Amino acid sequence: MKKIFSVLVTLTLVFSLLPTTFAVSESENLVNLALNKSYTLETPYQIDSHFSPVENGHPDDTGRQLTDGIFGGTTFSNKAYVGRIWQGSRVVTIDLEKNLTIQEISVNVLQDIPVGIFFPKWISYSISTNGVAWEDLGKVNNAISTTAKGPITHKIARKDINKVARYIKVEIPVASWLFMDEIEVLGTEDESGEKLIPSPNGPKAERGYPKPGSSQVRGIKNEVLIYTGEWQYQPSDWISFDKEDFKPYVSYVDKGMKRKDYMFDGFLFLPYAPQMDGSTFAPTGAKPSNKTHWEDYIDRLFRDEYELGALNEAVKEAKAELPNRNYEAKAVIAIPYPRPDQSNFGDVDGDGISENLNVSEIGEEKAHENRVKVVNWFIDEVTKRYSEEGYDDLSLVGFYWYNEYVSHQLSELDHELIQSASKYVKEKNLTFQWIPYYFARGWDDWKELGFDSALLQPNYFFHGNSTIDRLDTIAKAAYNQGMGIEIELSDSVLTSEAARKRYYAYLNKGVEHHYMIQSYSGFYQQVKTLLQAANSMNPAAREVYDRTYEYIKGTYQPIK
Repeated sequence: MKKIFSVLVTLTLVFSLLPTTFAVSESENLVNLALNKSYTLETPYQIDSHFSPVENGHPDDTGRQLTDGIFGGTTFSNKAYVGRIWQGSRVVTIDLEKNLTIQEISVNVLQDIPVGIFFPKWISYSISTNGVAWEDLGKVNNAISTTAKGPITHKIARKDINKVARYIKVEIPVASWLFMDEIEVLGTEDESGEKLIPSPNGPKAERGYPKPGSSQVRGIKNEVLIYTGEWQYQPSDWISFDKEDFKPYVSYVDKGMKRKDYMFDGFLFLPYAPQMDGSTFAPTGAKPSNKTHWEDYIDRLFRDEYELGALNEAVKEAKAELPNRNYEAKAVIAIPYPRPDQSNFGDVDGDGISENLNVSEIGEEKAHENRVKVVNWFIDEVTKRYSEEGYDDLSLVGFYWYNEYVSHQLSELDHELIQSASKYVKEKNLTFQWIPYYFARGWDDWKELGFDSALLQPNYFFHGNSTIDRLDTIAKAAYNQGMGIEIELSDSVLTSEAARKRYYAYLNKGVEHHYMIQSYSGFYQQVKTLLQAANSMNPAAREVYDRTYEYIKGTYQPIK
């Protein structure tokens, strides 16, 4: 399911006793100025109560492991390694104790994809003489293939600096696991280098939340996720929405199911990942989806009595009963992920040849070409079918990227695939949305990837030992990056007071951090959670629906 971090692999805490090696300068004239020096290792946000105990299995025991000159080889359990997991990035600040001439700064990192350890996309370097004014030396990109399974190590270095400084700062993005064993600062113990030039002071400009109803989100204020698909239980077609199912989503209804007002104005349709034949729409695991699965998904969307057809009729009925005739329901369609391990997707261009998307078989460039072809075919099919249906009470406003992280460990060109999809979507005069999970790979690159808007998943509801400050962190990170926040709930709110408390925490924080009013929102539910809440005879469960309506209308008052 959507909220399971498939890339998170629980790493063993048993440490290796393999021999260590010691740092040796490549130049006889340069020495490692950072050797045995003190440093701070910080996160940009509050330490997360869910992930910090996990990373404590690979701690900085001595407070000098990153400057002790000892490398850990290619075994992640070697005590020389310091392991850190998610939570945005890590900032290491080293004090050289006096001004010295800096020539090169490097961080040695590990990649071991099978256990979820990845090279960082880049490392940012800066230097200072006083710890206050800093010269930004820029970012150095990782130069090793993102698909190299490893284990393999790589020294990401900023060279040819020749500046005088005392303090060294490196910032390293952390998506899944980061393992680093040594930070070296090569130079000379004198002040023969050039004076540093402080960069402009002040934090990076804040972008703010995506405004509700703006052109950025094509007028959407509050969007709900709607899944469709068959499953192994009965009724097998339960993950479908008919006209009556949509009624309490389009309209706010009282306990007698009488319409009182409008509710959601955005409806994001997504395929339920597991398929009955053992395939999946997920980016990893099981068998990759193919053209038949994608066509079945399209067919499900355009049924007269379910999904888009049913939504159109539900809106028509609501408009006939409610006084505001200007309400517009806006549909967004998820683009499935064309997996780069699919060798036989199916023929999408009519040449009689099935598209091979498998990177390991035909290489990155050809696989990328075919994946682009598949995505464009899907967009064409959906827009064509939508035009043919002629819905008069529903507007198709955009597409959504189904995969919740940039899968660089699967394809080096994954970001280019997203950018290509963005370009094609915009050629259709539609918008492109994304909802990455908690600090997923590429979360802060959403704009560069070509998305018009993005929401960030806190995943607070699903991590039972995470504390409420997780929501503070995500609100701050989202605001700084111009993102909104996904609000999450499951069927457990219908029966569990603890689950309801966690759900209401999202709403409370929406008031505190102003994203209730200032941002468009997306609501993840466990298929039909809000429908069940609206129909429930249990006052506490029904209250979930009522308070959700209050939140959507901006009248919600925090629950103490």
